[in-house]
Amino acid sequence: MLKNIFDKPSKYIQEIQTKIKIHQDKLKKFKGKTMAFVFFTKFCDVQCSHCFFRSDNEGYDLPREQYEFSEEGFEKFITFINSSNNGYLSILGGGEPFKKFEYIKETIKRAKTDRIVIVTSGMWAKDYDVCKRMIDEMYEALCQRKTPTKVILRISMDKWHISKIGINCVFHIIDIFKSFFEEKENFELQLHTLTGDDSIEEVIKHYPGCTKTEQKKYVSDNEEILKIGLYRYELHFTDSYKISVGIAQIFHSNLKVNLKNPNIDLEQLITLFDNDMKYNSFSNPSLVKNKNDEWGLDFLISYNGNIATWGNEQVYGLNNLYTDSYEKIISNIYTNIISYSLLDKGYFYRTQIISEVNPLAVLRSKAIHIRDYAGASILEENHTVLYYAIRVIQDYLKEKVLTLEELSGLSKELLNMIKSKKYIVKKWYENTSYSIIRQYMERTPFDENEWRDLFNLIYFGHYMVSKEQVEEGIQYYNAHTNKKISKLEDALENSKEHYQRLIERLTFMKPEAKRLCMKNYEKLEVI
Repeated sequence: MLKNIFDKPSKYIQEIQTKIKIHQDKLKKFKGKTMAFVFFTKFCDVQCSHCFFRSDNEGYDLPREQYEFSEEGFEKFITFINSSNNGYLSILGGGEPFKKFEYIKETIKRAKTDRIVIVTSGMWAKDYDVCKRMIDEMYEALCQRKTPTKVILRISMDKWHISKIGINCVFHIIDIFKSFFEEKENFELQLHTLTGDDSIEEVIKHYPGCTKTEQKKYVSDNEEILKIGLYRYELHFTDSYKISVGIAQIFHSNLKVNLKNPNIDLEQLITLFDNDMKYNSFSNPSLVKNKNDEWGLDFLISYNGNIATWGNEQVYGLNNLYTDSYEKIISNIYTNIISYSLLDKGYFYRTQIISEVNPLAVLRSKAIHIRDYAGASILEENHTVLYYAIRVIQDYLKEKVLTLEELSGLSKELLNMIKSKKYIVKKWYENTSYSIIRQYMERTPFDENEWRDLFNLIYFGHYMVSKEQVEEGIQYYNAHTNKKISKLEDALENSKEHYQRLIERLTFMKPEAKRLCMKNYEKLEVI
């Protein structure tokens, strides 16, 4: 009987990862200026309901590096940026970056980049004097640089932030920039809001004579690195001071979106997501377009050190600042054929192939409305990852990017599958008994919370599993917990801790990095 390689997908994924490398002469290289987005921490006091992180400040497990940069992690981040030919560095909110204010100042002093954009709620500006001191310190850091750059403080201003922290924070920051930094071309204030939100009108009312220009659609916030926003306009004050305002599409991130709920407009969620990919990301979130039509890599650097090109994080190709050098990370991005295919062919190529066998994975990755980790979501199921990798290899063989001679080291059954027609590969995929349930059964040690979280997501329609596969999973769960649940509903949970686990499930730290940081902590305890 022929072996169905989709019954044991992880073995063959690893084989592809280690044995298939596109020759350097045939690799596309994206040598333009890069863009990078970094989260220094996952913690935030505002805790907006639409924010993916649902941030809190209730402590964390060891190692601490799972949730925010250590000093070592920050130094490795600076090394990475300074090696990356960076043209645009964004210090993101989600976790409030000003909780790591020293890191902000050190980045301004030391990061080799043309532009630094610091995204913040502004909650640190409640007291005018404190606000003035912190802005002064940022400008002093800018003045200490050895090479020029532009620093932009971007305030997130919308109804969620105002309801939590008030609007005086914004007024304090505006007043300070108007009074002390209007003439400083390389130190700028911007505001940022969301579609359908009228919070900026409060600024216009507060400052007599303030007006706004006509908004423009799909424009960049600079001319060098094309960072496209949905809308942009300017506020003009009577003293000739002006502030650029960006408007973004609101994404209601929800890892527990009920895909079986007929009242949810899934078509609208998909349209918003795809339009953002098409118009804001040029159909490829992993690349950034330079003004000279060159392309550079677009990096996402997580608070736990994980680093990938945007939308390209995957379980089988995790990179991390704590364990991987800049050179190794770049090599992994190019030599991992799954990762490289997104750089080369773009977002819609990936979704088209995966839709051939697992349209629910594509729907899930869009409906949860989290662009940052779209890759981790769509490539979560091992047998789907294997199918995608095989189809990519088939296309590269047709294009003569790969040759059969370069695949000679593969196992016979994998090579035969690659040589098969597309409909044959698809048939083998459809005939496997493997599912997300079997994938969890392969994990050791058994974790009850992981299984409960999986059951919740299966209940909400996130995975293609049969009734028999669900029953198999429940039996496995009961045998390992001495519980007696009989249906998915018995495992449903709606706690804050449960949702935090779902976030960790999608963003977990590279295991090797986590072990390294834990060993470092244990050494400190001994000392």
